[in-house]
Parts: sequence; structure tokens; C-alpha cells
Amino acid sequence: MTTNPFPLLTSPFKLGPVELKNRAIIPGHSMVHGDSEGLIHDRYRTYLTARAKGGSSLIGIESAPVHPDSQTWIGQVELWKDEIVESLAATSRDVHDAGSKLSIILWHGGHNVSYRRGAPAMAPSVKPSVQVGEIPRAMTVQDIKNIIPYYTAAAKRCAEGGLDVLEVQTSSDYLLGSFLSPQLNNRTDGYGGSVENRCRIVLEILEAIRAILPSHMALGIRSSIYHAIPGEPDGYTIDHSLPVIEHIAASGLTDYVSVMSGSNTNFAETIAPMTYPRPQIGEMAAKFKAALDIPVTMAGRVVTPEEAESVLKKNQADLVGMARAFIADADWMVKVERGESQRIRLCTGCNQVCLGFAGRGLPAGCTINPEAGRERELPPLLPAATKKRVAVIGGGPAGLECARVAAERGHTVSLHEATDHLGGALRLAASSPHRQEMASTIAWWESELSILGVDVHLNSRVESPDDLDADEVVWATGAEAASMWQMRFRPSLVDGIAGTQGLPHGRDVLAGKASVSGKVLMIDEEGNFPALNLAESLAAMNDVTEVTVVTNSPLLGMPDLFITGEFGLFAARLKQAGVKVITGKFVDRVGNNVATTTEGEDLGPFDSIVLSLGAASTPIPEGIDGIGDCITPRDLWAAVQDGAHKGRAL
Repeated sequence: MTTNPFPLLTSPFKLGPVELKNRAIIPGHSMVHGDSEGLIHDRYRTYLTARAKGGSSLIGIESAPVHPDSQTWIGQVELWKDEIVESLAATSRDVHDAGSKLSIILWHGGHNVSYRRGAPAMAPSVKPSVQVGEIPRAMTVQDIKNIIPYYTAAAKRCAEGGLDVLEVQTSSDYLLGSFLSPQLNNRTDGYGGSVENRCRIVLEILEAIRAILPSHMALGIRSSIYHAIPGEPDGYTIDHSLPVIEHIAASGLTDYVSVMSGSNTNFAETIAPMTYPRPQIGEMAAKFKAALDIPVTMAGRVVTPEEAESVLKKNQADLVGMARAFIADADWMVKVERGESQRIRLCTGCNQVCLGFAGRGLPAGCTINPEAGRERELPPLLPAATKKRVAVIGGGPAGLECARVAAERGHTVSLHEATDHLGGALRLAASSPHRQEMASTIAWWESELSILGVDVHLNSRVESPDDLDADEVVWATGAEAASMWQMRFRPSLVDGIAGTQGLPHGRDVLAGKASVSGKVLMIDEEGNFPALNLAESLAAMNDVTEVTVVTNSPLLGMPDLFITGEFGLFAARLKQAGVKVITGKFVDRVGNNVATTTEGEDLGPFDSIVLSLGAASTPIPEGIDGIGDCITPRDLWAAVQDGAHKGRAL
């Protein structure tokens, strides 16, 4: 008999009156999947239900506004509306039928809500918001009294909708979190000053909810261990948060506390990118667990079952919250229970689609899991009616996903890759400093293709589909380094910047097809992650002594780095590496190892000059379907989406 390697993770747990089948939970997280009326859309309900079917014991709906003046974007679940009850009830039924429990976070954004939504933002004190860049008004005592019934009414609607767990949002610098912080709450009345006073509004809300909450439902709070305000890193720390939660827990009004980190002043701490440790806050969460008599749940960079089991074994938490891990693989817990944990598609912490799409106001999903958030759009992965011999040409993300899906459906699949390794452009990204976790996805595809019996041919360059013995051929040869992005603002530069012909492109340098040394100039007009990866890779090369980047962007790496919360981290790393960045400049021409800007400024001389100007698609044979960057250069998400759709269509 095989020993269960995860006995704590797979064990049941009682959260107040709620029986959970295991200790893996999904804390509430925003996917921007609601509809324009503030209800739970079919897309969102299907997404949540898929995670319930995947084995998570408690499914969390996002932070949902309890008051009309708290809405911050279209698509939030609006708990102030009576109409929400019906869509909550439908979601509860589906999640319960799938074997899980359902929770939601009662939320008010406080000073992070723009007055452009209809009313001035409210906060305990007049402290400007980093998120919206506006100044709120200080709440009166009557404002505080008026807001409490909104929490109660929202809780009642959730109870009528059949939910199992309510969580009151006291984390970050949202309304209640601001009350708890002595930096954000400078009141001199009964709601400010001492720990007891700063907690008063939270206790009044919990007491009001308890008065109407059915006995079968659990009530908890979410709390930030620290806020990580950049200018005041010692502002709100565990020295402040632990006494606050101890006081709230002593009231007996809450069944548990869910701990996290960060605030809107430092969002990278809240949804940490891949450069953060795994798990992120385990040691600090352990202090909460040791001090409290109520259960503690913890979220933050828990990716593997081994990490989740370790959190429980070390008494860092009673329940492990994993949002992005279940976005990347809805069946995360099912695979653990089946003894197939090695087949889990691991979250890389890239934040490019889960957080990045939400930041763009788009329905969020996952870079590497094409089904996440699109469960209703992608055709189901069913056995093929007619089994075919399928040849996929190109072993980048599009080709890998297409081959995997086709094999999963029962086709006989061969994959032909011209180089000696799989991964394509993703492997280049993963080879860059601080991006190594992205390589886990390539390893996952390689493992899955092996399990599914895909015949992988490396160093196999296919010139024509006629050379293959196949019923169906799919072209996925990607893109090649080229000068493209200079035409964004200078569309006449079809042949590239004058004097740059023959200079190495960044993708070729990363792939080992070209080399640079000494003092290096990087000319960037592409931006985003390709520029980030290239700049950091150049700075780490042994033969490179100095790196200068000239970019037409006001900030190198924009806009992706702001949306994923990484800009500050990236800028600090470049500074530490000694990289000089010249922003807002166009290079007019290059000659004699000198780059001249359109303003007539000479940069250099340099020993090497590298171009960060994008890529161009490679030709697709006539009559053959192409997927990924050989159609047009895009990103990893698009490549995986293409592969998933094509694999289902074969």
C-alpha cells in the first residue's frame, strides 16, 4: 500500500461549523468575470465550479463591495443588490454539487475608490490613495454607523444565496484595514488611537453580522500581516497587526483569520511575482497561529503540494490558501489525491494574465492554462471521433500545447523541433535572471508528452509538410528576431534604424546565436518583458562590463511591469546591476559603434550594440494551418491559446 505523502493537506478540517474535506482552499480573488449588472456571470460560475471539481475544499469568490460607493471596476460582484441572491444561489448549488464549500469576501475599498465613480471616497482619516491618486474625506461617526447595515444586508443576501463562509475584508489599505493601521487612522474619537478603538468598527460589523448569520455558516476575517508602504516600511508591520487580530479574536466573533501581506501601496507584496520566496509569509503566519486560539489560513506563493504540506507540518497555518496555483491547474487537489502530483501544471508567478488582464479590465485567466476563465469558450477536451496521425512542426508553447491536447484526445502525434531542445521563446525567457520558474512549464509539457506517448523529434527541421507521413500537419515554427517595433512611431522605417543592419538582435543573443562583450548598448523600442529579459541577461553576462539601455519609452518595460506589479522590483535590480537607462529617446542612426538620437545626441562609443526591436513571423506553407507566433508575434498566453484551440479542432 502506497503511503500518502501529504497526510495533513488531504485531511479534513472544521472551520467553525463548516466541515471541509481537505485543507486546500482558494482565497477570494478577482477575475473580472462578473457582468455589467454586478451579478455572477456564467463565465465566473463555471470557473469557480471547475475548481470545486478539481478538489479544493473551499472556493472563494472575490472581494465583493457591500456598498454602491465602493465599486472600483465593472464586473465586480455587487452585494448591495437584492438581485445578487439568485446568481449567488446558482453558484452555491454548482459548487456544492461538485463537492466543495463556497465563501465570499465582504469588502469596501475605502480611499481606493475614485470619486469619478459617483461619490468622494471615505476613509478613517484624510490619507491619499496610491491606487487612484485621490484624497478621501474623513468619515464621521454617523458615516460609520451608516455603513454597518450595508455589511449586515450583504451578509444576509449571501446567507440567502446558500454560501457557507463569509470573510470580512480587513486587509490591505481598504476601508477596514485603514482603520486598523495607526499610520492611516489618526482619529481622536472612539474609532482611533488605541488598538481597542481602531478595532471598534470591525467588531461592530462582526457583531451585527453574527446577529443575523445562520448557525451553519462560518464567519472570518482577512488581515494583512504587513502593508509594506515604500516610504514607511516600518509603518504597519506584524508588531501592529498581531495585537489587532488578537484583540478581534478575543471577542469570540470570528471563526478564523486569513492572513496575507501587502497593500495597494506595494502590490507586489500582495500578489507576489516569481522573484519572491515560496511560501512567502510562512514564518510570520506561524506567529499568528502560535498566538491565536482560532484557525489561521495563509496565502502567498504556495505552489507545490510539498510546500502546502510543509506549511501545515510546521504549524504555520491550519488551512493553505492557493489562488494562482488553482488558476494554473484547476485539478491541483484532485491530482494530489490521485497520487499524480507530478502532473500538476505549476503556477510560475508571472502575473501576466491573472493580474495583468484584470489590470487591463479584461477577463482574467492564466498564461499557461488556456482553460482558466474560458471554460465555457474552449470546446471540451473529448476523445476524437476519428483518430488521425498528427504532425506538429515546432516545439514552442503553441506546438507543445497543441501536441498535448491532440494526444490527450487519442490522436497519434509526432512533434518536430528544429533545435536540440523544446520551449521556443519561453525557454529564452526562462533563461533570463529572475525568470527561471517559467522553465517549470516546459518541464511539465515534456513530461506530459512523454506520458501521452507523443513522438518527439529534436534537431528535426521540416522544410515541407510533404516530407511527413501524416493525416494532418500543424505549423508552429514561431517567430524570428527582426526589426519591427521601430515602425510603431516611425512607420516609414521598414528597413530598420539606419546603420543597424547586421547588428545582433536580443533574441539571437539569448539563444546563443550571437555574442556581445565589453561595453554594450541595448536599443529598445519593443519594451515589456522582452526588454526586461534582455537587459537583465546582458548585465549578468561574464564578458559584458557595462550595459546602457536607450529606449523610446518613458519607463523601460512598460506597460506590462506596472500591471504585474513588478516595475519597482525591476528598476531596483537594474540599479543594483549598474545598468544605465536612458528613457524617452529615439535612435536615429548607428555608425562607428556610436548611436545618434533624433535629437542629435551621440551615445558611445560601445564595444557591442544589441537591438531590442521585436520579431517577425516565419512563413507558413500554403494550405497548412499555423498557430502561435508564426501567424504574428504575440505572447505566451496567445501561443498557448492557439495550441489549445487547434488541438481540440483536430
